[in-house]
Amino acid sequence: MSNDTPKPDATDSAAYSDLITEEMTRRNARIFLISWLLIYFAAPAVYVGIVQAALLDKLGASATVANLPLAAYKLGALAPLFLSWLLPHRLERNVVVWANVVTATLLSLVCLSLLLPASADFRITVIILQGFLQGLSSSISMVFQLQCLTRGTTSEGRVRVLKQTFTLTPFSAVAGSLAAQWVLDPSFTFLNFPYDFAAIYLVAAPCIAGVAWISTRYDLAPLADEPRKPLFGYLLGSIREFIKSRSLVLAWLGYWLWYVTLSIIPNISLLAREKLSEDPKNFAGYQNALLFGFKSVGGYGLGLLAMHYGLRLSALTSSALLGASVIWAWTVPGYGYLFAFGLIGAGQLGGTYFPNFVALLSSPEAGPRNLSLIQMAAPAAFFGPAVHGWLLDEWGFPASFIFGLAAAVLSMLLVTAIRDRAQPNTR
Repeated sequence: MSNDTPKPDATDSAAYSDLITEEMTRRNARIFLISWLLIYFAAPAVYVGIVQAALLDKLGASATVANLPLAAYKLGALAPLFLSWLLPHRLERNVVVWANVVTATLLSLVCLSLLLPASADFRITVIILQGFLQGLSSSISMVFQLQCLTRGTTSEGRVRVLKQTFTLTPFSAVAGSLAAQWVLDPSFTFLNFPYDFAAIYLVAAPCIAGVAWISTRYDLAPLADEPRKPLFGYLLGSIREFIKSRSLVLAWLGYWLWYVTLSIIPNISLLAREKLSEDPKNFAGYQNALLFGFKSVGGYGLGLLAMHYGLRLSALTSSALLGASVIWAWTVPGYGYLFAFGLIGAGQLGGTYFPNFVALLSSPEAGPRNLSLIQMAAPAAFFGPAVHGWLLDEWGFPASFIFGLAAAVLSMLLVTAIRDRAQPNTR
């Protein structure tokens, strides 16, 4: 079925769902699964945080600066809101393609900056800029991938897709992370610094190019384009409709605080120097492997919760897992502290379940707008990594842990307060 011929009678949510067949659901599920297999294999470079913090630490940056790539990445989530205004529905598949082309290009440029002669300050600047620009492209890709699922899978099929994808694909990230650790390990003498980090980016770039290619195959139900409103009126109207729903507002605030807690990842990575008396670089691959290995377990568990109790409980549990990771990293000595990355990995799936909860509360037409607005929680939390880094520099790890734990607990309380389903926004 083509998505290029809009049908005006598809604006009703129930009627629209009738346009989506099981064959379409299976096809789009395979595309989504393969996309995330490739994304996760490239995770050490694509998931801004651990590897970038270790790289900047190796380049001589402070803890505050080492957290800046993640802070810049979060600011990039501003982009989908503007694209949801600018782009007609018929181009939603294409924007997934081009967003991943941009990400692959950025990864290639970082690789070149590490391969060619350059100063440490130049490389630090390039990596921070990569964080921001990749935040733009990755957030665009994520929002419109989820919109492709909304337009290409049944509601029941979507939950199955999420459960299957995030149970299986993290194993790809484990493989990619262990390969990265092998390259970064001090005993690996074939590539010295910074060529070891360059190799990680060199592998990631073609993986994301593959995501761009396979995304051209999405089969979407037709959806009528809406007349484009003036930008200011569009933004104001979108926000006004969003905040009419108590459930959507609570979900947004819970997601924002979830992001604030998640911002602690670079600090927990740098904790290896204190807990293990070793260079954080020596454990960056293992940390990512634990993170994504347990993301598989979390994908299965949170998927079961979503199937039996709804997406709200999966979102709530993701915040609880991040809070547990902070407590674990704070209290457990020695190598056992690394299990915190497993808890983080399972909790990271809040990045899937919070937006999908919002998508469930939205009509197909309002989907891109509401998904874009929920993603605004990321730039609103851009200060999180810098604050965590500053707290570490000024008062040590406990100050950062208290800040992160408080945000996780508040997130859980807000999501718990969501008692009823909001009516879908149609305008």
